[in-house]
Amino acid sequence: MSEISLAHGPVARYFESVGLISEETIQRVTEASDIVDLIGSYFPLKRAGTSFRAVCPFHQEKTPSFHVNPARQSFHCFGCGVGGGVLRFVMDYEHVDFPSAVRRLAQRAGIPILEDAASAEDGQKQGQRQRLLAIHAEAASWFHKALVKSPAGSEARAYLKSRGITSEVAKSWQLGYAPDSWDALLEHLRGCRFTDGEIILSGLASSKEDKPGERIYSRFRHRVMFPICNDYGEVIAFSGRTLESDPKSAKYVNSPETPLFTKGKVLYGLDKSKRDLIEKNTAIVCEGQLDLISAYEAGIRHVIAPQGTAFTSDQARLLRRYVETVLLCFDSDKAGKKATSSSLPSLLSQGLSVKVVVLPAGEDPDSLIRRNGPDAFLALVGAAADYFDHSLEEAILSGELNTPAGKSKLVGRIAPPLALVQDAVLRESILGRICSRLSLPHALIRSAMKAPSPDSGNERGVVPLAEPVEKITLSAGMHMLCQIALASSEVREWLRTQAPAVAFEPGGALVDKLTQAEFESGSTTLPTALLSTLTAAEERTLSSLDTRRPMPAPLERAKLTWQGLLIQQFTQKMEGLKSQLIDPSVSVTEREKIQKQILDLKIRVADVQRPF
Repeated sequence: MSEISLAHGPVARYFESVGLISEETIQRVTEASDIVDLIGSYFPLKRAGTSFRAVCPFHQEKTPSFHVNPARQSFHCFGCGVGGGVLRFVMDYEHVDFPSAVRRLAQRAGIPILEDAASAEDGQKQGQRQRLLAIHAEAASWFHKALVKSPAGSEARAYLKSRGITSEVAKSWQLGYAPDSWDALLEHLRGCRFTDGEIILSGLASSKEDKPGERIYSRFRHRVMFPICNDYGEVIAFSGRTLESDPKSAKYVNSPETPLFTKGKVLYGLDKSKRDLIEKNTAIVCEGQLDLISAYEAGIRHVIAPQGTAFTSDQARLLRRYVETVLLCFDSDKAGKKATSSSLPSLLSQGLSVKVVVLPAGEDPDSLIRRNGPDAFLALVGAAADYFDHSLEEAILSGELNTPAGKSKLVGRIAPPLALVQDAVLRESILGRICSRLSLPHALIRSAMKAPSPDSGNERGVVPLAEPVEKITLSAGMHMLCQIALASSEVREWLRTQAPAVAFEPGGALVDKLTQAEFESGSTTLPTALLSTLTAAEERTLSSLDTRRPMPAPLERAKLTWQGLLIQQFTQKMEGLKSQLIDPSVSVTEREKIQKQILDLKIRVADVQRPF
């Protein structure tokens, strides 16, 4: 029996509502991506006969049950059941959707993404997006060169050096310098054949009145530049830190929202830290870019920073794909405490556990790490308390609980977010601790537990949790039929003459999909047209089928299996009818009808048992 590859993924999938990823691109990407090389680039694989194995990255285990089959170009874990091809692995391991998985593999293989525009408007958006990515990439390169090579960048270099940023770190994060010029960047971009309209749309320039025809000027001037990337490393915006001593000058200027960039949907540093976030299952949230860079370069890599101070629902939803626990590490000043409180609704609504890292007064992660080393910072991270316990301790230390008014104020502050804790057992446990510490009845705290809205961008005020992973349960007969249909074109042709297999059980839909697919028995890959119809659960089921050992007389085996499924179906119906006969309320007429139905089913069973 030939081995079937699950290398190819669904065809013509939408990419960010811009266009359709072409089937040709998906085909080329999957063919160029060897699954052993791909998975081996994430963690070590050990050869085990004709396949490779490792400890499964998707669940906790000590004995390796994660197998990679190079002949089938598939992976499967016999412990937790995950499985599929190269695209499914990237989707599950990187926590990304299908289009992002295609893009990652295409980038890895050096294959350009071809997208079939669904309409003229989509085609225009697709082209616009590519132009905006190009202009941001060019601007990032120009800013970086200005930092490391231009005499005008000396002040920026000195500032970064004072913050412990070496040239290697600046290169790794592509930090830059925006010269104190109204049009130097604009002239460079025009020389690269970008139009003024594209430059304005990118957010790199604006006009005094923001009106068409007005003279445009560079948005960023005399600033240290931090490129902001999407989660696969493409520059989509910038944040500029001023070098001016003038207190009237804004300390930070960020790109405006553009077709590429929505401030409340991006997390700074995620493109670099996402793998560490998954492994730690915890995110340390820093307030600024330099805090994050300092921690990351010190070896503390499960860090991210929001584009602003407080989390939005979109950012919380994005972070929930990677972690279950969030450690808020904002400054200990009034603004930092406000940012912590403002972040809670979005984070708790997404089912995240929130802890608070308490920094010494006047310190931030960057200054603390540079002064006392990463271990000192990690010690504070390790001591982080649950938000509610932290709030109680803070209130006790400040004397807020010494008066009834202070106690009432604290309840008003911590009770509403408590209503957003998703886990009922955890919520009740926290409620019990609060009531015990404050010597207040449960009913009083409950009355104050009116959940706040995560943010104004979510009309219902609740962030939906991720849907549970779909599972398929196949009977022994349907599992056998699936395996035979996958291996034999003769069997699939015969099955097309029968009734749909889904009539036996819901899992029969997978057999029906295999039956309608066109591929030869000797083929080593499944067609993309088939895999475009498969759910993740169906793909995992296919990856678990054993097609290595030849099965003699597959058509006869399929017919016998089908026969068994029919007999089982008729027998179950007869049992159901017999149970109705026991009911004394059934009339004589109805009883006669039921007995006739049972007799008919017995005849059908006898017919099925005859040789094909």
